[in-house]
Formats: sequence, structure tokens, C-alpha cells
Amino acid sequence: MTKFDQAKAYVEEPEIFFDDGRETELLQYIYNRSDIDAIRGSPRKVLAAIDEYGRTKNYLMNVGEDKGKIVTDLIEEVKPETMVECGGYVGYSCILFGDAVKRSGGQRYYSLERHPVFGAVIMSLVDLAGLSDVVKVIIGTSDASIKRLHSSGDLKHIDLMFLDHYKPAYTTDLKLCEELRLITPGSVLAADNVIKPGNPPYLEYVRSSVEQKRTAIQTNGPRGVDPRFKDRTSKQYKVELDLSSSKGNPDLVYDSKLVHSFEPTGVPVRPQKACTRQKCLKTTSRFNMPADRQGWLAYSLKNASLIALSLITLPQDTFFLALSLIANVLIRDEATKRRRLIRGTSTPYFEPKTILVTGVGMSKGLSLARQFYAAGHNVIGADFEPCGALNPGRVSKSIRKFYSLTAPSAEHGSNRYIQSLLDIITHENVHLWVSCSGVASAVEDGAAKETIERLTTCRAVQFDISTTQTLHEKHSFIEHTASLGLNVPETHTVTSQDTALDILQGAQGTKQFILKSLTLDDAARGNMTLLPRPSWSETEEHLLALRISAQTPWILQQYIRGPEYCTHALVVRGSVRAFVACPSSDLLMHYEALPRESPLAQGMLEFTRTFAERQGEAFTGHLSFDFLVREEDVREMEGRGGAAGSGVELWPIECNPRAHTAVVLFRENPNMIAEYLDVLDGPKDAFTRLQQEKAIKANGSSFTNGGMENPIIWPEEPQKYYWSGHDLVASVLLPLVSFLTSFATGKGVSLSALLSDCSVCLQHLLFWKDGTFEVWDPWPWWWLYHVYWPLRFAYFLLTGRRWSRLNISTGKVFEC
Repeated sequence: MTKFDQAKAYVEEPEIFFDDGRETELLQYIYNRSDIDAIRGSPRKVLAAIDEYGRTKNYLMNVGEDKGKIVTDLIEEVKPETMVECGGYVGYSCILFGDAVKRSGGQRYYSLERHPVFGAVIMSLVDLAGLSDVVKVIIGTSDASIKRLHSSGDLKHIDLMFLDHYKPAYTTDLKLCEELRLITPGSVLAADNVIKPGNPPYLEYVRSSVEQKRTAIQTNGPRGVDPRFKDRTSKQYKVELDLSSSKGNPDLVYDSKLVHSFEPTGVPVRPQKACTRQKCLKTTSRFNMPADRQGWLAYSLKNASLIALSLITLPQDTFFLALSLIANVLIRDEATKRRRLIRGTSTPYFEPKTILVTGVGMSKGLSLARQFYAAGHNVIGADFEPCGALNPGRVSKSIRKFYSLTAPSAEHGSNRYIQSLLDIITHENVHLWVSCSGVASAVEDGAAKETIERLTTCRAVQFDISTTQTLHEKHSFIEHTASLGLNVPETHTVTSQDTALDILQGAQGTKQFILKSLTLDDAARGNMTLLPRPSWSETEEHLLALRISAQTPWILQQYIRGPEYCTHALVVRGSVRAFVACPSSDLLMHYEALPRESPLAQGMLEFTRTFAERQGEAFTGHLSFDFLVREEDVREMEGRGGAAGSGVELWPIECNPRAHTAVVLFRENPNMIAEYLDVLDGPKDAFTRLQQEKAIKANGSSFTNGGMENPIIWPEEPQKYYWSGHDLVASVLLPLVSFLTSFATGKGVSLSALLSDCSVCLQHLLFWKDGTFEVWDPWPWWWLYHVYWPLRFAYFLLTGRRWSRLNISTGKVFEC
């Protein structure tokens, strides 16, 4: 941003800055000038006269030269045939912009002004500037004027709209224009004063996704002036204004950009309520339109390419499928042998249970279903099937019957979802429900647990709703953990950009933070920008581009520089029964367990045990933590050769009160199923009792649960897991495309980098295990890559909905 020229600054803004007679005084000032004849017919000279009054006589709340240039540049770019401004005041903006519209070939500029005196001043100055043939001043409330112009046929479409009127009406007037189809794909908006005095509802609306706007419509939020506006803004007029109640068009999506600029007073300070530095928002509608054609074609090509990749790899994957099926006939695998042994007459005391595993389309749910199957039990599988994508869990050999679940929704809440679970449990006479929920249904599973255990004899491996909500929300988890006397990073809940800026300003030079959304905002979840940024203007730019409000809160959490680790634990009645810790990675598509004797693994286990024990005996479910460890602590530990010692401090940053994908590391350990069955308080069968005794002897006292009967189960022989589809794309195809395009663009990966990525993929293929593939149960692996994902990509290709990343192991798509 360029430096402001103080020579052109308006006088300081007073406490009362409009509607005190200065507007008519301005008109008299201009018409009483000795050079009035030279001014007449010149928009530039009329603007100069208005500026001179603002600099020498009285402050005027005009858009000013600096912000005005942003919009005139936009007019030159868009070349609108019809432009509308809401809020004309004394006519500065409509003379400046109307002249620009006329010079760019436009036909009409509508200035909508509520105040009749202000409207009269505008008309006089527009006439003086010689723009009456293009500029039309409409007096009345903005929504009434929009409706009147539309019904008369004078206003059929808005190419460019400038919002600079009553701040609470920005969003309601935009929705009205959307509903009347005046704002359509290709329309452009420019909004002033989104920072001072601020307009959170408007910023929130233009940055919302289609799903978020549809949800907001269904919830029928409060009408009238949004309570986030301060009295000075909401009650700035002497009369009370009614706002339009239009629902808008939720299918329109906007690209937003904040642009730095200055108020006419030119005070360059941080954009808070008492400061005057401005940023104008320029918003371009995009929804499958020619203006976005290049991006749409690239996005379509991405989906089409992934579908083509599935077709290309279909023959060889089908070949591997056939080999596995033949091997199952010729060679009896360990899982099948174990199941037949347990269910045979030679094993006394065994009684098979009916186990419901939800989330079997995800690797974690499928892995547990297979373990229960190998342990001799009858497994019922259930999961969501988004957009009709057939779930890979339905074809698993381990699943006796598959049910498609009704997903929780804004319209029906969790009622239908809970009822569908209850129907399955009743119909199948389920003994134990093992919940492997995703983030979207975590809290609903807590509610389902309470309903199911109250109405049936089925028990659930799932925390209750209160516990789930506390641990699921980042801010409440941190507060709860701190109340237990455990270590936590500095964390703040923020509901406005100003709050976050205040905290960051106080931390400059001492700490760094990461801002995390508390809502299911897929685009935001992957943003790990460190704050404050290198410059304060970059920090402001980053924060002001985010949707932060009381309705969409975020947390600002201290960043601990060092490696991140994740854990998975099975907890039964406050006792940790199974545990594993792994290094974290992006999207967690590679898993390698830390050795159980490592001080890091033992430290994380001790934290988990302490946390679980302090919750009491009602605490049963899957528990996962994300930890950060300072770099210097890791170096110190490595310097001691990995020996345990003081100084390794764990910083929990998040808790997932649900099964973690790291549960696949237990795939080779049959002992864990006995710990799940202990939830039923029933006798263990002879086989699992024998296995447990072996585990106790093998683990020794240092790995038992504080000397209690049950040992803590670890992965028996820690394996390394990956997902072949992810590695094929991320480590082979994308680097290959980048290498090939480097010949044309000069930018891309080098040959050595390409070979390095390919060697990593080959190493995984030869020595690691695929998280979905099992020789004895190969169908889910084949189905995942040749049915489920192609159907999902086809859906996105046909609907135009966009995604930024996806997780092969969970079937999760991060939409944008």
C-alpha cells in the first residue's frame, strides 16, 4: 500500500459527522464559488471542490480519492452496463463512479439514497457535473428502491454494485438482489467500511459455502439488525429502519479480496473501531460461469483424470484381486484359521457376539470389523454413502450384513441417524456397538450411545454426549485438560478479528499462534499459517480474510515449534486397554508406531492414562490426542540415545473422542478384541483368555496397567502402513506431471526429486502394508479405487462442486 499524501487529508472526523447541516452548507459553498462557471460540466472539478470543503471546512464521510481509485479501476476492468450504489450521501461517489461508468461505455448509474436532503444535494451536484444523462438518483430506503426499479423494468441486472450505506443492510440488500436475480454469476460487488465500523454479517455471508448458507436459511436465524453491530452503527439514523427479509440465492458463491486503502483523513492505523485505516472488499461472483471458465475446466480435468486413472489401473488391480481370491481357495489364511478354531467345538466356553461396527467404509472401521470377524464374532457393518457412492465396507468378507445410515442433517438434526442405529441394533439383536465415527457425526454418536444403552441391552464403545462435546471442541478440551492439572498450550477463543489482533499484537516477538476454526470448515481446517505474520499488514490481511464471528468462533492456539505426534487408545471404564503413538503427517496417510519402550510413547501413554483415570468409571470409548514436542526436547532425548529422562514436555493441542485411523496398526494383534468385549462385563472365551495370559507374560510388569489384571495392548509387531492410491498420485503421478511441465514452464521438480519420490513409493509398496488391502479380504481395496472414488469424482464433475483435498483412508473430501 502506498503512502498517504497528508496534503490532501480531510479535517479530523468529529463525534457528530453528518446530518447536522454540513451537507446543505457544502452545496452553498460550491455554488457560491467564484469559479462556478468553470466547474460546471466537469466531474473532476466538482470532486475537487467537494474535497476542498472536506479539507478546509468540515469533515465529509466520502469515499475519498484513495478508496475511490480502487472502484474506478474495477469499473475500468468490469465495464459495467449498469451500476448501482447503495448510499449516495452528497454525491461524491456517484460523480466519481458515474463518470467512470460513462467513460467505459456504460448506460446507467443508479444512486440509492434514503435521506431526501442528501438526495437533493446529490441531484444538484450531479447536474452541475453534467452527468444527469447517466446518473439517476432514487430517494427512499435501499430495499424499497431496488424492488421499485425491478418491478418497473428499469433495473434488470446489476453488473457492479457499490455498498456504502446503512451497514446492517449490506447483507439484506445483497440477498434481495440475489433473490430478484439482479445479482447473478458474473456480477461484481464492492463494499466499503467492512473494517471500520465493521460488517461481520456481510463478510460472513459472502465467504460462506453453499451448504452453510442453506443451513442458515433452514435454521431461520434472528431477523432485524444483527446484534454484532454496535449501537453507534445500528442506531445512527434518527428513524428506525426495517430490513429486507429475503433469503437470497444460497447457490451463488463469491471470491473475495480485501484491498488496503485510506479514509480521506488518511490516518494509517490498525483497523479497529477507533481507527480510520480502511480496507474495501471486492467480491466477484463465481458459479460455473465463462469468467471462471479456465478454473472450471482445470477442476473438471482433475476429476476426469482421476476417473481415468481408476480405469487405467483397473486391469492390474483386478488381476491382484483374482490372485487373492485364488489364494484364499488354495491357502487357508491366519484370520480364517483363527475364526474356525475359535468357533470350533474344540474351543470351550466361546459364545459369538453380534457386533455393530459403524464407519466400516473407513480404514479404521474396516480394520476393527475384520478383527472381530477373525475373533469368531458376527459383524454387522454400517456407514454413510455420500452422494450415492457405494461404501467399500459393504463388500468385506468380515461383514455379515451392511446397512446404509441416514446422515445427520440441519433439517432433521440427529433424530433420523439415531433412529437408524436403534433399528439396526434392535433388528439384529446387537450386543456391542463399536463406534468409528468421523468428525461430522462425533457428537451425534454421543447422543446415540445414551439412547441405545437406555432403550436396549446393547453396550457402546463410545463416550456420552457431554464428554464427547467437551473433548470434541478444541477450546473446551483445552479448558478441561487444564482443570485436570495437565500441561496445555496458551489458547484463546476468538469471535472477532479485533480480538485476535489484540492478542497477536501483545505476543509479537515472544510467541507464535495458529488459528483454528471451531466449525466444520474444510477449507480452514488445512490452514496452518503461523501468526503474527512477518509484517503486521500481512497479519491483518490474513485475519480479515477469515470468517470470524460469535456464530463462527475460532481458537488462537500457541504454536510449539517441534514434531507432532498422534495417539490412539481404547479406554474401558477409565482404564487404558490398548495404546499406540505415531509421528503425524499431512492427512495421516502413513503410519509407523513408535517403539513401546520409547520415552515419547511412554510419556504419551502416561498422559492418556492420567486423563482417562480422572474421568471415572463411566469413561468408555476411543480416545486420541495430538501432541507437540519442542524441538530442543527431542534433540536432548536423541542425545541421550532415546533414554527416558526429565525435560520431555508434551503439549496436547487437540483431542479426538473417536477411533483414530492408527487403529490399523493393531491389525496383527488378536488380543485387543478381548478388551472390547470387557465392555459387556461378560466372561472371556478360553482362547482370548489364553492369549491374554501370553500377552501379560510377554509384556512384563512395566507394560501392564498399573498391576491390574488387564495389560495394555500395543501393536504386536509394529508395522508400517500406507495407502497405495494416495502414494501413486502424490509420489508418482504429481511429481511426474511437474517434471514434464518443467520443460515448458521452467518450473517444476527436478529429475532427482522425481526419482526420490518414486523410490519412496516403491519402498512402501515392497516393505509397508496397505491400510485397506488384505489377501483374505481383497474386495474392499478393489472397490475403494474402482467404485467408491470414481462415483465421488463423477458426482463432483457433474455438479460442479469443488474439493481441495481428500483422504483416501477415511473417504473424506474437503470441499472448498
